[in-house]
Amino acid sequence: MDELVNSLAGLFKQAYELGVEDGRKRPFVATKMLKRKDLPEQFGIKVDAFDEYYRGKGFPYYQEGSQRKYYAPAVHEWLMNHQSFNN
Repeated sequence: MDELVNSLAGLFKQAYELGVEDGRKRPFVATKMLKRKDLPEQFGIKVDAFDEYYRGKGFPYYQEGSQRKYYAPAVHEWLMNHQSFNN
């Protein structure tokens, strides 16, 4: 019986450690809707640069009346998938 308990304890510990490791790999992005003026603070995107480079081009938004709003996790994912690297 002790062997079974020890085996289960080992499995639970391993699952916990994998969960913690996975959680550390994911950046925290608040699940909130942003206005255009909120993008610089949240993501470090200048509003002028946003208008020139990001508006359109499949950038995720939600249309609420005449105003576009941006879901922070969707914006983060889009930025991660559309980044460039200097070689």
